[in-house]
Amino acid sequence: MRAAVLASAALVAIATSASAATQAQPVLGHPWGINPQQGYGRAKPKIVSNGGDATGVVRAIKWTAWGRGKAVGTGTSTYVWPGTNVATNKPVKGARIVAFKLGTCAGRRAYMAVEWYFPKYGETFNPKRYINACTGIYVGYRSKITRCPNVSLHGHTAKNVGAIGMTCSRAKSLIKQAPVARYLRHGGRYVQSGFRCGTQGVKTPPASFDCRSGRSEFSFSVAR
Repeated sequence: MRAAVLASAALVAIATSASAATQAQPVLGHPWGINPQQGYGRAKPKIVSNGGDATGVVRAIKWTAWGRGKAVGTGTSTYVWPGTNVATNKPVKGARIVAFKLGTCAGRRAYMAVEWYFPKYGETFNPKRYINACTGIYVGYRSKITRCPNVSLHGHTAKNVGAIGMTCSRAKSLIKQAPVARYLRHGGRYVQSGFRCGTQGVKTPPASFDCRSGRSEFSFSVAR
């Protein structure tokens, strides 16, 4: 009888210890959106959803180092090819999600920041750009855009030229090499000098082109 009592007590102790360990794990912020969300307020969530379009969802997440200063997960999310809209893109594997900035949210120990990106498309972790997982505020998402002069092409003019993370001279050089005529009306996607570029194309130009590589980007519009 005594042995049975001791064994039962040991099981209770183990269960209590496991429960305490689970409760001690930090969670991912706290739900902050108007629409239903997933993952926020939970530890090691397999799905994180902001409650909006497909770019705000990461699925089938596998985490490492949860509980440490920076937890890193891999999963599936939607990468939007530059120059295209969300609806024309599909979820792809290889998204990386990072939870960091441990603190307290809604009275619980939690990761206060989260961001996801696509290393396979040249994107890297930027600790200055993230979603505040407790309040939903987007931090560091406004990039400084340099407005550049028009660029003369063969029979066309590139207007509304903008550059991020590069000089206007570099943007001009790349625009002059762009296969504009091929994609002007019907749109499409192409890779140029390491930049992923695209445009939806329109029946009546101007058409807007956008090209991105890592943190560098240039954009322009072209009319006949």
